[in-house]
Amino acid sequence: MTVGENIRRIRQERGLTQKQLGELVGASEAYIRAYESGRRNPKPSSLEKIANALAVNPEVLENSDFDGIKAMHRLFQVFRQYSGHLFECQDPDGNDVVGIYFDTLSLMRSWFERYEQYMQEVEKCNSIKDVKKRGEALLKAEADFNLWMDVYPESEPWRQRLDLQKTHDEFMDRIGLNPKE
Repeated sequence: MTVGENIRRIRQERGLTQKQLGELVGASEAYIRAYESGRRNPKPSSLEKIANALAVNPEVLENSDFDGIKAMHRLFQVFRQYSGHLFECQDPDGNDVVGIYFDTLSLMRSWFERYEQYMQEVEKCNSIKDVKKRGEALLKAEADFNLWMDVYPESEPWRQRLDLQKTHDEFMDRIGLNPKE
């Protein structure tokens, strides 16, 4: 998604009009409309103000349109930085898949836990007999999971996890197992 599409999606999730968002960030409705349509790109300082007004991390608003090659290189970067390991396994349907695990990325635990919660919610939704109610429940479960990702780490009791990651990284630095480039 483009920056503008991300701004629009989250603004609408928050129930704000373009005018209201503009007022929150000190910009005109026309500027917000131009950002959302892609006619203008917000400067980094404006993007940060918009992110603060929407209560999300600025990274959530950044352009997330990237092809498979760019996606692979982002994974490569995380893989290198956090001591990644690849493994082969089978998914629940018996298909061969490749997984990644990280030695030092303890912050992934909260994502995994929230994803498991989301999958349990989906399972409950799928047991709803009424098709319309099931569809509404599935959309709500997905929206809640997307909101969790948009506002992370504020969506978590993150201080403890962040402190744990920082302590772990400092220890790895001290013993020379977390090389910096």
